[in-house]
Amino acid sequence: MVGKKIIIPILLTACFGLSSCQPGDEGVDDPFILPDLYGLEVKDAKLQVGADLLFEEVEVKTSELIEGRILGYADDLEPGDEVEKGTRVKINVAKRQDSAINIDSALVDYYNVIDYVTGPDSPNADILLNAGAYGTDLGIPFRLPDGRLMLLYGDTFSGANMQGFWNSNFMAITSDTVFYDGLEFDSVVTNDVGMIKPFAQGAHQEDTFENIGTEVTKIPTGGITVNDEVYIFYMSIRYWGVAGSWLVSYNQCLKATDDTYQEWVEVPSLRWNEDELYYAGQIYPYADPNDSEHIYFLSIPGGRNDGTVMFRVATENFENRDEYEYLVDEDTWVKGDEGMSELNSNPYYVADPSVAEPSIMYSKYLDKYLIATLKGSSINLLVADKISGPYDEVYPVIDASDYFGLYGGFITPLISDSDGKRIYIQLSQWTPIYNTSLVEVILK
Repeated sequence: MVGKKIIIPILLTACFGLSSCQPGDEGVDDPFILPDLYGLEVKDAKLQVGADLLFEEVEVKTSELIEGRILGYADDLEPGDEVEKGTRVKINVAKRQDSAINIDSALVDYYNVIDYVTGPDSPNADILLNAGAYGTDLGIPFRLPDGRLMLLYGDTFSGANMQGFWNSNFMAITSDTVFYDGLEFDSVVTNDVGMIKPFAQGAHQEDTFENIGTEVTKIPTGGITVNDEVYIFYMSIRYWGVAGSWLVSYNQCLKATDDTYQEWVEVPSLRWNEDELYYAGQIYPYADPNDSEHIYFLSIPGGRNDGTVMFRVATENFENRDEYEYLVDEDTWVKGDEGMSELNSNPYYVADPSVAEPSIMYSKYLDKYLIATLKGSSINLLVADKISGPYDEVYPVIDASDYFGLYGGFITPLISDSDGKRIYIQLSQWTPIYNTSLVEVILK
């Protein structure tokens, strides 16, 4: 992978001896003003121009737009130029990159790895290496009050192969809004000497299965802005088991003290201990665009082997855990300790096992909700008609046979376009390089 992409037109269509037009001379008898067609599908552009313009398509391999969308005019023509009505003009039309991988799926057309987001080969290498971050994972995005994105990363090491100084987590901030050429950071949150500053450092104690008080690390599970306050949820891991199986003592919510994001304080009421709700090890908050009155949460235990439960709270009661409602059956919400008790004794899964590091978004294009998760050796999209599921439509997207050592795979409407027809996933790799990449996924 390389950094920013340069789009080089590659003519794939044959020339059939048809004359292409040039900007019209002054005084043409029947002028037509070329409209701006950028981003339109060819069929929609044809409807717009009618019989006044004929198209000759030139395919251009690029990730700038979804395949089949118009990039612009060829032959130095531009919107606003005059041509004679009925003229044939060449238009550049996006074609998927050669690196794109086709998916045999009713949901997904293809995916393509854009670039690394973190690591020494990423566009953010200088910022990260100068701050002591060589290898990391996750990259959970959410919107800050000023409109920028914060991305939450997990265990981070200053050297290759998970060596060097170990930080439990770090935060990056970006104002990037165009992702087809990669995701670039504005900054990372650092301390007074310019090194990354975790929102909360783990104790880095030795793994001890029996001792619930042991803490190995603190890893983010989600972030959200509510009423202009910024919150992060993290899990306290006490034991790393075999691959995909770890134990979480509790999940805690933190709140930023100011807009530098250097200091965070615990929200005392928003801690879920393992013995209170086993299924609240990894909590992912989500603001549903179709329900502004509530904040929703996907939640799983430690590890990657169980199902997803859901709870919610009225937005104005976000910091009051007593007001949280737990989904204990289809369309049945039970508040407080009673709801947690019912989930513990008889969990109601909105997505069946196995679910790992879940994230969620609503796709206007599909008019459906999507959960991204690792199942087996593949990143999958789980689909439902309503936010509370059930997410019983399962579509594999990215397989480890094509992208080795993959996990994570976070989605968000904040990094998507075309009303959710194209979504971007930040994907982690355990090996051969412990870092993250940006992947575009095109839905059918």
